[in-house]
Parts: sequence; structure tokens; C-alpha cells
Amino acid sequence: MQTDYAAPGAYRVGRRRVTVRRPNNTTFTAQLYYPATATGDNTPYDGSGAPYPAVSFGHGFLQPPERYRSILEHLATWGYLAIATESGLELFPNHRAYSEDMRYCLTYLEAQNADPASWLFGQVATAQFGVSGHSMGGGASILAAAADARIKVVANLAAAETNPSAIQASPNVTVPHSLISGSADTITPLSSNGLRMYTAGFAPKLLPVIQGGWHCGFQDTSIFGCDSGSLPRATQLQLTRRLLTAFFELYLRGDLAAWDWVWGDAVRKDPLIQLTAESGILLEPDYTIRYTPTPRVLVHRLFVRNKSRYPQQYAILVSGNQWRTEARPATTPIVAPNGSALVEIAVFVPRTRPPAHDVATIRALSLRDGGTLAVGTVRTVLR
Repeated sequence: MQTDYAAPGAYRVGRRRVTVRRPNNTTFTAQLYYPATATGDNTPYDGSGAPYPAVSFGHGFLQPPERYRSILEHLATWGYLAIATESGLELFPNHRAYSEDMRYCLTYLEAQNADPASWLFGQVATAQFGVSGHSMGGGASILAAAADARIKVVANLAAAETNPSAIQASPNVTVPHSLISGSADTITPLSSNGLRMYTAGFAPKLLPVIQGGWHCGFQDTSIFGCDSGSLPRATQLQLTRRLLTAFFELYLRGDLAAWDWVWGDAVRKDPLIQLTAESGILLEPDYTIRYTPTPRVLVHRLFVRNKSRYPQQYAILVSGNQWRTEARPATTPIVAPNGSALVEIAVFVPRTRPPAHDVATIRALSLRDGGTLAVGTVRTVLR
């Protein structure tokens, strides 16, 4: 059965307000959502699945984190520490400083993880940090990721252009990023915001556009000045939870089952989502068939092409087969940008009564981020 990433996870959710200290010794407050043994504010922490990945979330212009509570709680039910700064609520916020506060939230979690006196001592997966945010916070998440190598992924909502420019910072984002947007957004229209960030950025990148989705549909409630759209808010939030959770599960937890809701058929066949994406990996050909009249070792030849801007190494994964099947090599050499590596898929055709056949799924997995992959199929026929 396919996992529903829009459904709540296994944990209950607690929320605490924490104080985050900047390097200049000024402070700000943030809301921290965490796995708990009971639901509510300041409830006991549940460390049964620790250490937990963490996501720093940025709210929109003049929108307190409470308006995103359903999303933040959802991430916590899935075993994430979701921290949302309460700074940046001024009428004229400093976007660079705001993006830095999002980063300082991650620094806070690092410090708590290292502090034997903290309830989070040893509880934070500090190598598994992501950022998210809505509108202004979405643009700030781009600024944060472009400046901070600790951030492994970005998945934001209706990201808005910022000052300094999130569009101009997009080429400096070196990690997988998903720019979730709404087709009916009239406050940060796709054409002048998310699409420009997507175009400026580099693979692996995704632009999932929720059809009929609207700017304030990413929030739990609307205020004066909000837009509206044809899609019910509950439906838009359900899609948002699914897209965000699958993305973080794939890239922060290495759950390859989530790939289908990030890159694969599940998301591409959803009529409410239009996906534009560039993975930076090609497997060519993506389908091969070979025949043999006798039992023997039959070899399929494939090429893994690196279309990203980084040197890459790929693990070659084989699944779905009944006959013994091996990838040679199981891990490619380092492949330069625009280069390729030959992979041979050796199928041991058994002694059995013809006609008979076997099918194997071949996946080339990026070892740089542990979640981006290309998929192909090899079919072997004994006749």
C-alpha cells in the first residue's frame, strides 16, 4: 500500500516557545514543534524516534507562525523538529536579517543538541537540516540555503521575491529544491516569482504548481487583503502537506518510497498538480529488451548521464526482478558534469521452459544528495 504523506504521522505534537540568540547577543523567540507524548503546549517530549531531522520555517509578510500551525504540526507528527521564527513581523522587515534568523534557528538546535543540560541533548539530526517558508519566508528560505552549507534541502510555498533578491540567489542554491506554488496566486504570481526562481536555479529542482491554488490557501486562515481561488483551502493544504512531507522524507530521511510523490508517477498523474522538474540525471536508454534462445548471462548496456553542474557518483539499484540480476559496477566512478558512465546489467537467465521472461527496474541514485534518481527498465526474454 502506498504511503499517504498527507495523513498524520505516528507522533503526537508538542509546541514550545524558545529563545534564540544571535551572534550579536540580541535574541528573538521562535515556536518549536516536536514529537510529544501528548498534544498541546509544553507537553512531554517523545524521543523514541530520535535523532530527528529539523526544518526551519519562515512565515509570510505580517503573518505570524500560528497561521501555518497545521503544516508545522504535520511535520512534527512525522518526526521532524519544525522551528518557526517569530521575528520579521515588522512593517518593513529586513529580508536578509530575516533569512539569517531562519539559519540561527538551526544554530539553536545544534547548540541544544550539544548541551548535556538540554532536553534536546543528542536528539537532533544535525546533518539533516531543511528550510521552508511561505511568501516572504519562502524567498528568505532561498537566501538562507544559498548562504548556509548545513541546509540540505529547500521546499517552500508561493515564494516571494525579496531584497536582496531570491531570484538572483537561486543559482547559489546547491541542494535539491522544490518551489511549491499555486496557479491562481495573485499576490506572488507564479510568472514573476516562483517560475523565475526555478528558471534561475540548477538541478535538482522542481516546480509543483497546485491547480487552482491561491496565495493564502497555504495558510490556515485568511486576513484582510488575502486573495482567493477555486480550490478549497482544505484540499490545497492536503496537497501541500503531501508534497512537503514526501520531499523531506526523500531527502532528509533517504526514504526512496517517497520518490514517487516527488518526481514520479504519483505526483505527475495527480490532476491537481502540474509538475515541471529537472533532476540532472538521465538513464539511457530508459527501456531495453534482449532475447536469448538458451540459458546464459545476458548483458544490457546502459549509460548514466550527469546533466547537473556537479561531479556525481551514482549507486545502481536493481529491484523487481525474479532472475538473478547484477549491476556492473554497483557504484559508478565519479562522473563529470555533462559526462556519462557505462553500466552493464547482467541477467542470469535460468534453465526453465521457454517462453519465459523477467523484468527489472534499474535506478541510478545520486550519492551526492541520496534522493535524486533516474529510473529505467530492462526486460529479458528466453524464447
